[in-house]
Amino acid sequence: MAWLERRIPLDRLTRNNIALLACLLILILFFPVFASRIRLALDLILSAIVLASIFSLNFSPRTRTILITTGGMTIGLLWVSFFFESQLWVLLAFFNLFFYLIVILFFMIRHIGRSRQVDGTMILNAVNGYLIIGILGALLLTMAEIFELFILGVDTPLINFAGEAPPQFHDYLYFSFVTVTTLGYGDITPANALAKSIVFLLAISGQLYLTLLVAMLVGKYLSRPKE
Repeated sequence: MAWLERRIPLDRLTRNNIALLACLLILILFFPVFASRIRLALDLILSAIVLASIFSLNFSPRTRTILITTGGMTIGLLWVSFFFESQLWVLLAFFNLFFYLIVILFFMIRHIGRSRQVDGTMILNAVNGYLIIGILGALLLTMAEIFELFILGVDTPLINFAGEAPPQFHDYLYFSFVTVTTLGYGDITPANALAKSIVFLLAISGQLYLTLLVAMLVGKYLSRPKE
């Protein structure tokens, strides 16, 4: 695996982060439009996000090997859940994807903190990290619903939702970003204690991320060498 040991050039890292940003935006902006028409759309987009994130940073050879292994496992579980149509497989796949994206987010924040200057790759990392927080919220809400319904046997809804059909992943995705950005439209609200705890976590995470990000970027800008 000698190809893992070569560091990715900066321009290629930028392209890789643009590819990851494109995948994230497709999930956020376009997936809700065709979610009801194409069943496999979610698994395709999530698989693309996993693949793009593996090459979004200059990971060490050992870390990249671990990411390739866990990412491949995550993609495999996503497609197993698609073909077997089992909520328990969906729960396992989303659980794996959730912690995979947590690791990616950690490395993105660490990259921003360790970088000596603000460049295009850092800005793309910062944007991608913020979008990943919103997706993590949607995964967490979906997993909580499946866990309550199929593990605990609680048939009360996780959220107060105006739609006639049960809430789908794109509904939780919308609710997650409304919460992370603290917009608070009020069209979807948490319906039980577990949902409220997740909402608190998302709101705090979104604001904390932006606060730390702005502080790091301003600090790096002020500490740059004077021309």
